[in-house]
Amino acid sequence: MSRSERVGNRARSSLLVAVLALMLSAPATIAQTQLLQTSARNTQMRPDSARISNRARNLQATFERRRRQMLPKFYPGRADRCLIVGRFCEWHPNVTEEYVVPNEGRNIVRARAELLRDLEKASAALPGDDWIMGQRVRYLTEGHDTSAASVARACRATKWWCDALLGLALHVEGNFAAADSAYAAALVEMPALTRCHWLNLTPLLDDDIRGTYKKMTCEQREAADARIWWVSDPLFMTPGNERRTEHFSRVLHTALQQNAENTYGSSWGGDLAELILRFGWAEKWTQEPPANMLTNTKAAITGHEREPGFHFFLTQQPPDSVALIVDSVFDIYQFPPREQYAPVYTRAFVRLDAQVARFRRGDSTKVVAAYDVSADTIFGQRPFTAALIASGDERTAPSKTEMAASPAKNVLTVSTPWKEQLVGVELLANDSAGAARWRSGFAEIPLDSGKISVSDLLFVDGAPSLPGDLDEAIPRAHGGTKFSRDQKIGLFWELYGSAPADSALPISLTITPVDESLLRRAFRALRIAPKLSPLNIRWQENGASGVLSARSVLLDLSLVPAGKYAVKLEVGSSPSAATSRIIEVK
Repeated sequence: MSRSERVGNRARSSLLVAVLALMLSAPATIAQTQLLQTSARNTQMRPDSARISNRARNLQATFERRRRQMLPKFYPGRADRCLIVGRFCEWHPNVTEEYVVPNEGRNIVRARAELLRDLEKASAALPGDDWIMGQRVRYLTEGHDTSAASVARACRATKWWCDALLGLALHVEGNFAAADSAYAAALVEMPALTRCHWLNLTPLLDDDIRGTYKKMTCEQREAADARIWWVSDPLFMTPGNERRTEHFSRVLHTALQQNAENTYGSSWGGDLAELILRFGWAEKWTQEPPANMLTNTKAAITGHEREPGFHFFLTQQPPDSVALIVDSVFDIYQFPPREQYAPVYTRAFVRLDAQVARFRRGDSTKVVAAYDVSADTIFGQRPFTAALIASGDERTAPSKTEMAASPAKNVLTVSTPWKEQLVGVELLANDSAGAARWRSGFAEIPLDSGKISVSDLLFVDGAPSLPGDLDEAIPRAHGGTKFSRDQKIGLFWELYGSAPADSALPISLTITPVDESLLRRAFRALRIAPKLSPLNIRWQENGASGVLSARSVLLDLSLVPAGKYAVKLEVGSSPSAATSRIIEVK
């Protein structure tokens, strides 16, 4: 996304700016005031400390003024849809092959290097000054200087501030697990009001969650945050939680910029704080070419965040039971977005069509995941790493299977505890071209020797032959939930428990059309299109089939029209002996 200050209509937006400044900046002002007070205490030991501190601030302001003059000329286009936040317009540019935001010129690189040398000298003279150390790490990370982490580790300013600066440096270099640890240490040490501000996720949450969240106390929010962050982690396969460390890095940036000159040349306000928290800090800067060479108007400055960004937060409040989380409640392409994050490890993020099924094995569950991306434009043409991850909650270490060089058509398995789990299937291209994921929660499969329960359904290729057990079924698992209408497909499941030996066990398999198109519904209302009736197959078996027994049937998909279907298996009358899956026939 891009953002620029709106030059016109400032009068009618001034009230909104004031309100936003009061709402969003007050906690940050408290935190920054505490930092300034600490810096003042640390600098009172030297009579020239105020002169050194003031000179450092003047040098930083001078650099930003010089930067504005040297910014590359670039026309970002006009926003089709603009998100107005105070004085600023945030929008998605119409990106084409020709739309390439220019890098900063050599003059800016040299000016930043000069500023960093001066800040280093000031920091050596005032090693306990939080502001000077913060600006050093800020501009080192901005220039992608690999020494940022080592500079932060040598920090002698306020302890929590130093830990937070280290978290920023580690996050920018992509070491998310270490950044997580650094920020965790900072949160433990920082003052209570500052901690409450850092943990406040209100600006990031969608309407369905935000109202409830705003009413919580700081302690209640902290408990809720743990689950929100767990569910919002973009990829479980990457160590650490990069969305969480990104958020803390954004909060830190608001503190770094609040009492410093910014590239827009604008005063600090709640609008800038909100934009940074929701969409991140600008990665590049440009100025628009003047419309008229004869006029002496102020150049419009545009900040460009990393693209493309995605919305990883749930669109509704995370439920108490992870079994209620389904892949469809994630809207990573949300537009207009409430918040966005562009992971540094990928240039694209897509949904993955995966078939996932679970099978009980004593006190554990075997999870099977199958996918086929051979026709995909990203993963069908380059090496990628694949992972299957299952986790019971935000506090428990996940069960994980990872394959560094996965074939395009593949089946992964992992063993997990038998209780409810949040399961993810994830792909990441080795050259960062793209990432893909499927994520959903599952309830536990009950296992009672006196009652019948059933596993998930697993569609298998290779019909008309059918697998006799799970070991035969796994390598034949169909990659995804989409099927060709001209094929026959096997359906495999397992029964657990047993019924009385002299009882008959009724079994029904129902294939019901779902998600009828608007056009078909209109035709049906006019009685032009025929009514699609469920396809139902029923049979009976001996109830005394043992604690674990495999079953399979052959489905001829040519018997149904193209469309989406719910395939439901019911065994007996127990609710625990029913399972279903949505498939698409093409």
